[in-house]
Amino acid sequence: MEIAWIVLLLSAGAIIYNQWQRKRMYREIDRLEEWKISLMNRPVPDELAKVKQLNMTGETEQLFERWRQQWDDIVAVKLPDVEEKLFDAEQLLDRYRYRRAARLLEQIEDDLRRLEGEVHEIIHEVNELIGSEEQSRVEIEELRALHREAKKNLLAYRYTFGAAADPLDARLTEVERQFQRFAELTEAGNYLAARDVVLALKEELSRLSVMMEDVPALLGECQTSLPAQLAELADGYREMEQSGYILDHLQMERTLQEKREKIDQCLAMISELRVEEAKEAVSELKEELEALYDSLENEVLAHQYVQTEMPRIGGMIAELVAEAKETEAEALFVQQSYHLSPSDLDKYRSIEKQLHQLQKRFLLLEGRAAEAKTAYSLLKEELDQLVGQMSMMKEEHEQFRTMLQTLRKDELVAREKLDDMRKKLAEALRLVQKSRLPGLPEPYSLELAEAKRRLQTVAARLDEKPLDMAAVDRAIEEAKTAVGQLYERTIGMIEQATLAERTIQYGNRYRRRYPSVRKKLEEAESLFRHYEYEEALRQAVAAVEDVEPGAFDRVQRLWQEDSGRES
Repeated sequence: MEIAWIVLLLSAGAIIYNQWQRKRMYREIDRLEEWKISLMNRPVPDELAKVKQLNMTGETEQLFERWRQQWDDIVAVKLPDVEEKLFDAEQLLDRYRYRRAARLLEQIEDDLRRLEGEVHEIIHEVNELIGSEEQSRVEIEELRALHREAKKNLLAYRYTFGAAADPLDARLTEVERQFQRFAELTEAGNYLAARDVVLALKEELSRLSVMMEDVPALLGECQTSLPAQLAELADGYREMEQSGYILDHLQMERTLQEKREKIDQCLAMISELRVEEAKEAVSELKEELEALYDSLENEVLAHQYVQTEMPRIGGMIAELVAEAKETEAEALFVQQSYHLSPSDLDKYRSIEKQLHQLQKRFLLLEGRAAEAKTAYSLLKEELDQLVGQMSMMKEEHEQFRTMLQTLRKDELVAREKLDDMRKKLAEALRLVQKSRLPGLPEPYSLELAEAKRRLQTVAARLDEKPLDMAAVDRAIEEAKTAVGQLYERTIGMIEQATLAERTIQYGNRYRRRYPSVRKKLEEAESLFRHYEYEEALRQAVAAVEDVEPGAFDRVQRLWQEDSGRES
């Protein structure tokens, strides 16, 4: 029974799927049929009828025939072929050949897509032909007006175009021939070729219009403005030479001749209508002439600089020489009292050498300026270098003088440091005396002697002539370390001795009851009398801690309270 139900359900499903598939594919056939009818109804004949209004000769006639034949082939052959395939697809559906029907429908859709493209291309080409004819007809009249205006300007102002007038006239005559060619192509129905002529005419007349605007201005530059500037530069150059300026390094005459030749080249470019090249060349010429003006102006400014600054620079060198002599005397005096390192002496000798070279170089420049055989711009450049070197040397000189002055200050600082260390050592000894210790341990006595010796070494270094500050600084650092360590050792020793004494006193309460305590305290007292305070403290602490843990903490707390009250 269950098998029967399954078979029944599968059969029902197959019937439903079959019906759905048939409906879907019939809808696809209807869609393709509508597409085919839409293509057949496209207004191609109407568009072709517009072409007949043109001159049906030449290229237009050929195009019309091709489009007509292409449309006839679509309507009479290709679309009927699509109709037949649609009919075959319906038959396949009726026989339930769904796969073959689906493949055939895909082929029909591809065919219709290609036919759609062909129809679109025909309409587009037709519109392009008609549009180009209309646009060319409008634009050719505008171009004729431009041509007439150009001819009129060339005739009226021919003298402003110079040698370029004839080439311009020839180009305009060629434009006339192109107008004639346009008319011939249009008459022959070759509208697309005529459109190319219109575009070429538009480009040519645009170029000629720009040329006719640029040529008069360029001729004005090359025939009037630039030659006038060259003449002005030549006159200025001669006047400056007569006034004593040395201008040989500018090679002005050769340069001006090169510029004249370049102007001639620009005129030749203009006569050949190489206008863009001429514009670039004229622009370069202007920049080059401006540079020549700047060169002459720089010579004038350099002359003024040399005349005004050379005496001032001479005074600066003389002042620096005088300062150097003062520094030399100061250095000799300082050497009697202080030791100068080889590097410091080398630095001073270098300053003297540089100063001598500066003097010598300045005298040479003065001589060259007096002879008037060197360009002022070159003299100015060398003077600028001289001033730069002088500034660097002045800075080195100031550093050396500061170093000399610092030596005396360093000595005073060193003496102050010696006094401070002596006071610190005296303070350590005062603390020892105040603590009333029975004596000093031998290591402490040795450290005390070493600290005193270090201080004596510093004093001896400070009394040396000449004074070597580097050695003084080293001795001060060694003494500072020794005195500092001694002072710290003094504080620690006094603290140990005081705590040892107080701990022994605290432990006396246990002497009679605890023999072991009495023995350890006697050892601590012996060590104390022999100045071994650290070991004495250790023994005393061990004694009291055995019988009273925490006793040493109490001793320390009581000692700190007493110290606080005393301070």
